[in-house]
Amino acid sequence: MARIVELTRSGEATAAGAEPVQRAAEALGFLCLKPPIKDRVARNAPLLGALFRFAQAAADAPALRFAAIMLVRNLVQPRAALTEEQRRMRQLQRLSSGDAPAEDGAQEDAGDSAESVAARCALVCQAGGCLGLLAAAVQPAARPSEGLRDAVADTFLALAAVPALRGLLVQQGGVRCLLRHLLTADAPKAQAAKALPSALLQGRDRRVAFALAKIAISVPPHLAFDDPREIARLLLALLAEESDAQALLMRFEALLALTNLASAPPGSSHDVRGYLANDLDGISLVELVLLSDHVLVRRAATELVCNLVYNEAVFERFAKGADAHVPADEFTPGIVELPSDAEGEGDGEGDGASSDGAGYRSQRLHLLVALADVDDAATRSAAAGALAVLTSDPRCCRYLFLVHPRAGDVVLGLLAVEDGVGDKEAAAFRHRVAVIWANAASCGDRSVVARLGADDGVVAALKEMTADAKMPYYAAAKSALDQLF
Repeated sequence: MARIVELTRSGEATAAGAEPVQRAAEALGFLCLKPPIKDRVARNAPLLGALFRFAQAAADAPALRFAAIMLVRNLVQPRAALTEEQRRMRQLQRLSSGDAPAEDGAQEDAGDSAESVAARCALVCQAGGCLGLLAAAVQPAARPSEGLRDAVADTFLALAAVPALRGLLVQQGGVRCLLRHLLTADAPKAQAAKALPSALLQGRDRRVAFALAKIAISVPPHLAFDDPREIARLLLALLAEESDAQALLMRFEALLALTNLASAPPGSSHDVRGYLANDLDGISLVELVLLSDHVLVRRAATELVCNLVYNEAVFERFAKGADAHVPADEFTPGIVELPSDAEGEGDGEGDGASSDGAGYRSQRLHLLVALADVDDAATRSAAAGALAVLTSDPRCCRYLFLVHPRAGDVVLGLLAVEDGVGDKEAAAFRHRVAVIWANAASCGDRSVVARLGADDGVVAALKEMTADAKMPYYAAAKSALDQLF
């Protein structure tokens, strides 16, 4: 390592002068496949800084740049997770060879732990020059090979996995490099015609999209991206990935990133709800993900829907036809009969309600009610938030309290969730429920008001919520109580 520093100081950044540095960097990169050596190299800031600056200056020595970038990739990239069978086979190989005891293998595993990899990533970036080298290596003028682009994409993904480094990636042009120089021709672009993206065809595109998703989770979109629409199609494409373990993680983080993108104030210049949900028809893909068996994926999809319903078209998608099955007698206490599966297929126009009057299960609101009744508190909170927005429409109020057989009980049951969450989260649940009841009480339908006023549980809960005027839910609860009586 000391010799490499000497070579960078004494040599010239030309093809001839760079060759000794290149060979040394290749050897060091190979040695860095071993975790103990990785740590020693990562802690040597003078070495890394000198090597990165020398390689970036050597514009006519692409082999040196490649060697330096492969060294960085080996330092920061985590080892692929082994299956249980692979782990047992590796242990048997160690025992049979006698070259390395099992304890050494355990030390290697510790050296590739998430904490160790994150620490190496931070050290590499602190050495200076790393991100500049990565960006310079894939500029069109450098005529990078596909192998070099793959290595840079791998490195960016590894660095983006460390939350503390995401802001630095944005500051030093990492996002622009990912979007402009690493995506393949097969990647969906923001300028493409309206079409729901399918799964990405190229492995490098998946890694680039995954890195951008990680950045979009942590960094405000208006700071990270010139136009947030640039990554909307890429993130939706990650939702369409096949359901293996890696794809589940991609899908989860893509949902978190899309939720962040959809959190801009409605109508602002950075509001991409309409583009995401309508121009790209992304809401169809998000609704499919809502049905995921994985708790975290389902939670993230529900939180995304909670943000998307502020868009008028998405709102109407849930509200259209919601009250199509209200009983003819406005004071009928019973609930409409459940439809058969065939009757609940819908009318083919995507409005969520069937044309022949089939019952509540054909309505998209039914899915939100079901999500508000799952075991996961965060999913219930997000579903309740979406219902609080949607109940500003009388059609949704009539659906929840006159059509759906359990929606009233589910909304009341949201208050019981506060036993398993903190004070702040409990107050948020109460606020959502109070808003739902306030919207229902003021919707102008006497049947809805009568149904709420006749529910002793609702009345008792509202009276309790109006006991303290300092609580955030007080105003909504008092409004509901005043409307009911």
